[in-house]
Amino acid sequence: MRRRALLSLLGTVSIGSLAGCLADFSTMTTPEVVSSSIEARNRSCSDTPNELATIASNSDDGTRIEVKGSIAVPRIADRLYIQTQNGVGESDRENADMMVHIDFGPSDSHENTDVPECEGQIAYNAEVEFTHPPKDVIVRHTVEGEGSYTLKTMTTQTITQ
Repeated sequence: MRRRALLSLLGTVSIGSLAGCLADFSTMTTPEVVSSSIEARNRSCSDTPNELATIASNSDDGTRIEVKGSIAVPRIADRLYIQTQNGVGESDRENADMMVHIDFGPSDSHENTDVPECEGQIAYNAEVEFTHPPKDVIVRHTVEGEGSYTLKTMTTQTITQ
């Protein structure tokens, strides 16, 4: 009789421990992107644009980050785009949980018809929301150099809880 009670108790403890492991497992997986957005704040002509990017947590639980920066562009009338990719296991993405790629290109609409046609920089605010906090986020810009476009790492941030 005592043996059955002991086995029953051990089974209950094992299931409770397993449930705890499953709950922790969800935070170990790479986060998924829930939403992302980017907004151009300021467009300016410049022969020597100042590129930069900073990452800050935008929520108490670490599921939203804000990226503020400035990207060099061949035409300040260009539209900005944001792409997010999982970087785990990808050496070209520096194995970060998430890579945020800021890109530019011709606009589908004529929203910036009053902007002069010149090279320069566009200051931006971007926001990305994840299913759970990423461990590392890397921000890269598309840059033009010697007739081709490449990715340039602007900043890497470890997100702390």
